[in-house]
Amino acid sequence: MIPAANHFDACRRRANAPLTDPERNRVIGAGTPRFELYHFALSLCSQKVRACLAEKGASYIAHDINIQPGNYHLDYIRLRLLGRAGRDLARGYTGRSSMRTEGFDPAVVPTLLDLRDKQVHVDSVRICEHIDAACDEGTALITAAQRERIDREIAIVDATPHVAILYGAHPDGDFRPRKIRSVMAGVHDRKIAKLRAALERARGDPALEAALDAKIDKESAGKAHVATPDVMRATVREIVATVAALNRRLDDGRVWVCGDAYTMADVMWATSLFRLKWIGMAFCWRGDHPLNDKPQPRVAAYANRLFGRPAFQQAVIRWPGTPTSEYITEYDRDPGPAET
Repeated sequence: MIPAANHFDACRRRANAPLTDPERNRVIGAGTPRFELYHFALSLCSQKVRACLAEKGASYIAHDINIQPGNYHLDYIRLRLLGRAGRDLARGYTGRSSMRTEGFDPAVVPTLLDLRDKQVHVDSVRICEHIDAACDEGTALITAAQRERIDREIAIVDATPHVAILYGAHPDGDFRPRKIRSVMAGVHDRKIAKLRAALERARGDPALEAALDAKIDKESAGKAHVATPDVMRATVREIVATVAALNRRLDDGRVWVCGDAYTMADVMWATSLFRLKWIGMAFCWRGDHPLNDKPQPRVAAYANRLFGRPAFQQAVIRWPGTPTSEYITEYDRDPGPAET
């Protein structure tokens, strides 16, 4: 549902009131921005949206907000709730970020505002679809002829358990960047404590109370999920198998995942594969590793093509504030905060 314009504007003003740091709140691109994006540098779903905006050449207002490990700004949650549109609140945890299967999380990023239509969009997949349809700039990333193939590839990326491998260690060897290992120790407890404090501030607002209750349930489930050794082993095996399946689809020599044209599916795969490289899982295509001994050369070549795109470099690899990792030393980037 599209919120009434005056309610939209009021919620936007309240959410933006504390966002005053010019380095974290700025206009990207030229011209009058149509979009306003609330995101975080390392957030995978935020990276998908930034990469899409960059490919389209769209200008937007960017708010880089660090809502982890629990800086829950209630007016931002209120704004995000305008985009809920009847979706069930997420309470469980599978290590995935797909809103289609996991439900609506009120205290995450990204959130996109369409300032022309006064719309709030909260699902990264739907956000990217909206940007592609709404922008006259750039080449269309979703075409009718390729729609089914694009959707299948996007669904695969959306279902990959990226969140689990960020928050949880493999029990037979923690391959995550050293900084992340340190930051993630006890992160769920810290988040839950902040959520409970936010819940006390939200008393008297039934929508906020329900949203925060659900978020506490989700984080509690997440703590148990990533602390279960067999679950984490299965998570890594699943990702290795997903990359192997991608390698088989690339076997016909196609340049991009759906053929000769770069599409939205490639935007999604670029963020997925770069996250795997950043976190220490390039062994999924390099092989020669205790967790995967089989190289996947077509994925390796595909990843190099994806990472070399100027828009992806701008929006993800070299985005200010994205933390460094010992696995991406070939990129000359400044260190940023390690929280996600």
